[in-house]
Amino acid sequence: MGVTSKIAPYGGVPTLFVNGEPQVGMAYITYFQENNRYEDFAKAGYNLFTFATFFAGQTINETSQIKPFSPGIFDVKGQEDYTDFDRSVEQILKACPNAMIFPRVNMSLPAWWEDENPDELNDTGYGGNRRRACFSSKLWRRQSEEFLLKLIDHVEASSWCDHIVGYQIASGNTEEWFSFDQKGSIGKASRERFLEWGGDVSDEVGYRQFLSDIVADGIAYLAGAVKVRTHRRLAVGSFYGYTFETPFWQSNHMGLRRLLNCGDVDFLCSPASYMRVRAPGRDWPCMTVLDSLKLHGKAYFVELDTRTHLSKFPKDSREGSTVPGTYEQPIWLGPESPEVCRWILRANISRQLTHGYNSWWFDMWGGWYASPDLMTELRDLREIGASVLHGTDRQSIAEVAVFIDETCYSHLPDGRALGYRIAAANRDPLGVCGAPYDIYEISDFEAVQSNYLACVMLIPAMTADMERALARCKQADLPVLVVSQENPDLTTNALREFYADCGVWNWCDTDDVIYASNDLVAIHAATAGKKQIRLPQLQEIVPLLPGGESFTDDVIEVELEQYETRLFALKS
Repeated sequence: MGVTSKIAPYGGVPTLFVNGEPQVGMAYITYFQENNRYEDFAKAGYNLFTFATFFAGQTINETSQIKPFSPGIFDVKGQEDYTDFDRSVEQILKACPNAMIFPRVNMSLPAWWEDENPDELNDTGYGGNRRRACFSSKLWRRQSEEFLLKLIDHVEASSWCDHIVGYQIASGNTEEWFSFDQKGSIGKASRERFLEWGGDVSDEVGYRQFLSDIVADGIAYLAGAVKVRTHRRLAVGSFYGYTFETPFWQSNHMGLRRLLNCGDVDFLCSPASYMRVRAPGRDWPCMTVLDSLKLHGKAYFVELDTRTHLSKFPKDSREGSTVPGTYEQPIWLGPESPEVCRWILRANISRQLTHGYNSWWFDMWGGWYASPDLMTELRDLREIGASVLHGTDRQSIAEVAVFIDETCYSHLPDGRALGYRIAAANRDPLGVCGAPYDIYEISDFEAVQSNYLACVMLIPAMTADMERALARCKQADLPVLVVSQENPDLTTNALREFYADCGVWNWCDTDDVIYASNDLVAIHAATAGKKQIRLPQLQEIVPLLPGGESFTDDVIEVELEQYETRLFALKS
């Protein structure tokens, strides 16, 4: 029958199972294979890996024109070449013979196909670049499916097929389903398909929403093709649902409801938020509505492309890989202090373990974690993840729910600034006000609202679904804090006052990052000094990182350096 993988509940959290066994959701990937650290990660206990493979050798980013990371399988018409794909698998297996691999398959089409099908492209290219495929094109969808099935057939015929445990399907700009034209993927095909869907040419709001819905529908279609070809043996997922990180309709990411209700999509992915340019001492929240994913049985993988003191610009890792002047900004480098780097890695995984999701370390250009101290930290974090995996209850303990309607952005033709202000930026005070929160798409409101003491409504633009939810809050006497154009900016003080009025437990009042679950609590210090974490009940407290003697109390008091992270186990 071959290898099997699926997403199923375990400890109340959607969890990856391979051959019936739950897996620690921590993996490793690099773009530049010549700089891989597969052996280091295998020695640290990692056996889940992914790698990027490409249908075409075109740039993956129309805005920066970064060069391809490896040859495209279908670059030459009628002569597919799997050499690079096979070499990548073999490199991983050489370092880790028991590796479980889920390839990231970039299905963006080769230049020859775009040259042959000008009517299936966007009206314009980004910044005068070549025109690229329109996501509404039926021919684009069929060709992507054909190539995808050829790749799966190649894998199934290989000697190592039982090491391929799933597929992550990708396409579009930066592999994340953003439109190549950066305008929503607008072309002849999108206008024709919108009319087929029953749209009206005068309905601008409907057309904007359609441009997201057609992308989500394409992901669902291609995931279904993988399921059929693999006899539904393997888990399938994709980047999608950046509801908070790209709060504008042109991103094509506002069709998540389609995938939440799609039985062929098992997991969704995104990087950790780039909010505040990944500043230490702040929460790095999810880009998506994490708890809606969990409610619908979808696993979530966060891409931890966490920069370290060893990170370099890509041009310094592979000569000629970038256009001069690009990928040379400070964001591509990490803190100079190795100690701060370890504390950030610890915060990354503390968030993951307390929120019930998965991750992969994205060692983009290679060597970012090539230090014994960093690998010791990553080994310890995985071992803690393995111990937490079998906890009886890994569900959220949040008493606050945050809601947003993904369709609201279609009502904002030029509302990027407002969307960022209300949806994106307000995750910062939410992350440091001392109380955990869950986050949902508004279509799940009725299913979950009774589980919380209070809710926060983020409303860049009012919608019918949001109006109904607000009316239901009033009817159920559920306290609600509305964040809208009239009141766009949250503060930690305002949140704490609102939570106190609602009886929400406050774990900490010093604007540090607190992550908490039934079994764990972590603090990531925004400032140096004495910190106090208040527990809801008397518990045995076991210091994990760094280790220490256990004690029983309902308060944890620690003296921390700025950006230091401490992780504790909680035992009732």
